[in-house]
This record gives sequence, C-alpha cells and structure tokens, in this order.
Amino acid sequence: MKYYHLPIILLFAALLGCDRDSKGVDTNNWHPNTRLLDLLTKVHDPSMMDDGSTLAHDVKRFYELLRDKQWHETYELRARAFREDVLESDYLAKAKKGEKLWGLLNYEVLSIGFQSSHGSTNSDEAILVCKFTELPNSDVSYCTVFWHREDGVWKCLSAGPIKLDIFEGTRPIIIDWR
Repeated sequence: MKYYHLPIILLFAALLGCDRDSKGVDTNNWHPNTRLLDLLTKVHDPSMMDDGSTLAHDVKRFYELLRDKQWHETYELRARAFREDVLESDYLAKAKKGEKLWGLLNYEVLSIGFQSSHGSTNSDEAILVCKFTELPNSDVSYCTVFWHREDGVWKCLSAGPIKLDIFEGTRPIIIDWR
C-alpha cells in the first residue's frame, strides 16, 4: 500500500465513526458499572431475605429498559406511589415527546444503602447514589435514586437521569412510599 492512501483511509474511518455516533445510542458501548450491585448478590443478610440478588436484577433490568426506551415496561417498574401520582398516558406521552433527543449511555452505582419502611422488620427500601451519562452531549449527572420493594419486586420511585422530567420522583423522600 502506498503511503499517500493513508490519509484517505483515516478520513474514511473517521467519517464512518461520526456516522455511527450520529445514529443514536450505541448499545455496543453499554457497560454500566454495577460492581456494588453484583457484590450484593454474594452477601448474606437475613434482613434482606434475598441476599440483594433481586435488587441487583431489578435495578439492572430497569436501566436496560430505559436504555432501550421501553416506556411501558419502565412505567410498570415504577413504585406504586409514583403510578398513583402519574397516569401512564401522561408518562408515555412525555417519554415519546423527549425520546428523540434523550438516551441513556451508561450508569454507575456509587453507593447503596438499605432501610426498613415504617413498621417493617425487613429491608424494603434501597437508596442508591448513581452516576448517569445521557444524551445529548454525553452529559453526566449524579443522583440519589430511591427503590421500594413491592410484592417481592424492587420498584423505582425516582429513576435518576435528569434529561427527561418523567424520571423525577413525585413525592418528598420523607414520605412513606406504601
């Protein structure tokens, strides 16, 4: 190969890379840092009843559904209190309106805390501090995310990403979520 072809090849490769990036979320770059969630699955704590494995599974599933913009499924994984405050039709309409400009590129779980809701002896509330990377512009935000266990499934009260208002919780955190 002659050396004068090298700049043309590099230019072509750069253009292909730009074209790939402009088409939306690249799921090949999806590698959330869930190390702390994964550690929960290995810890035995009788008060958690499930060693944390269902929390890890449910959190990972929720954010994968957000990444894939499966709005109905994410609505179903929101806490009962959220679903009582926000109609599914409103949630879906807002999500559809903003989905062309928004995407979840990645997330990282930075800390996890557990507590028991009023009158419970088991850990049925989880508080996660997460880092989110969102489109447009690969914006980074840090959020406290609240989860509540309902009928054996961990449900999200406040999702965390900040670029769409459907991710915000609807009640102050001091209110019992049940």
